[in-house]
Amino acid sequence: MQRILLGVLTVLAATRLATGASSLTIYSDGFGLISEERELLLKKGRQEWLFDGVSRHIEPASVLFTCEGVSLREQNYEYDLVDEGALLTRYLGHEVEVQLEEGEWVRGTLLSGGLGLILQTGQGVVSLRPEALMAVRYPSLPDGLRLKPALRWELDSRVEGKRLAQVSYLSRGLGWKAEYVCLLAEDESRMEMASWVNLSNQTGLSWVDASLQLVAGKVNRVQYQQDILVGAKAPRMAMAADAMEAGFQEESFFEYHLYTLPRPVSVADRQDKQVALFESRPVTLVKRYISDGNRGAEVAVELEFTNSKDKGPGLALPEGTVRLYKKDSRGRRQLVGEDAIRHTPVDEKVVLDAGKAFDLVAERKVLDEQRSGRSVERQFEVTLKNRKEKEAVEITVREHLWGDWSVVKSDVKAVKKDANTLEMVVPLKAGESRSVRFLVRQDN
Repeated sequence: MQRILLGVLTVLAATRLATGASSLTIYSDGFGLISEERELLLKKGRQEWLFDGVSRHIEPASVLFTCEGVSLREQNYEYDLVDEGALLTRYLGHEVEVQLEEGEWVRGTLLSGGLGLILQTGQGVVSLRPEALMAVRYPSLPDGLRLKPALRWELDSRVEGKRLAQVSYLSRGLGWKAEYVCLLAEDESRMEMASWVNLSNQTGLSWVDASLQLVAGKVNRVQYQQDILVGAKAPRMAMAADAMEAGFQEESFFEYHLYTLPRPVSVADRQDKQVALFESRPVTLVKRYISDGNRGAEVAVELEFTNSKDKGPGLALPEGTVRLYKKDSRGRRQLVGEDAIRHTPVDEKVVLDAGKAFDLVAERKVLDEQRSGRSVERQFEVTLKNRKEKEAVEITVREHLWGDWSVVKSDVKAVKKDANTLEMVVPLKAGESRSVRFLVRQDN
């Protein structure tokens, strides 16, 4: 049922002279710090002010107000907004006019505003089905309803005249995530890596030429049990037209990393926006094929690189999604894999799971098991098949073991990578199949 809401809407305007500079600090955990300057026209003594144009996901208790000579004594967050349900609830027991499907207007006292409407008219009680209604006319906007959420302040001013106030508050409904796009070289030993930042704004506010900073890292916060959602809608998509002119400037900040965009940015409400984090940089890769005992016959394709200055990209990499592309024989770019990475400092390794190798097969068996007291010996056999016609490969066989274990014997060199991981590198010629056996003793 769609109704047209008619009537006189009297809106209480914000008591401010002008809006100054705005800045956004967005955290990767889905919230942000909104800061702005507003010029206030004050009189001495106690007075009430309405600070409107705040986020619909504001955390009211986080408000930080500073204005020379002015104290904030009391604050009320008003978020009872105008919508059909709110109007019907406020007008229960009051007179409204309803337009019927045929165009006729009916006047009466509203008794119920559920799926349909029930009116007390001069001819008796009338029950109107939803499909029979075209519009509802209300005499005025009820007290307490607002078009936008606002903060109502009680200020105590020791000065008179214009003063610049700085206001900051935390808000949910803001978020960002890094997105990485990589183009593999023909020999897959290197790639070109660039990064975008995807900004998401669901606050109900839009900003023009705001300062933008991003914080990467896990900031500890108290978990709120309830989030007030007001009129959320689907986001729009936008791409920063001048995104590649200047990327973010990165620096260490407390125990996190701070990214500052050196130019203003405009962010609309219900919009996802992409801004360049850094331009394309060369990265040196190591490609590996992994046969994991937990994955059955599948052979995984891993791409590994060290995030260093000499091997690239050599930047603190925020958590995000990495998409891998490669040109085919016709020069067309194709997606060859996608994976997520965690926050990665400089000089740390990154391992990307690109997918499963089509032409490589691994079959794992337990051939024998012997128990003696608290010890058990198991003999494993892994059969590897390289169905590639021209390419030789090396497959890393990875086995997960627990407890106190050791390798008694193996057909190939076995390496204990850590307390729970055994690895063996097995070379295979094009078209070759090979079985590898190894005996492991475990003490319980």
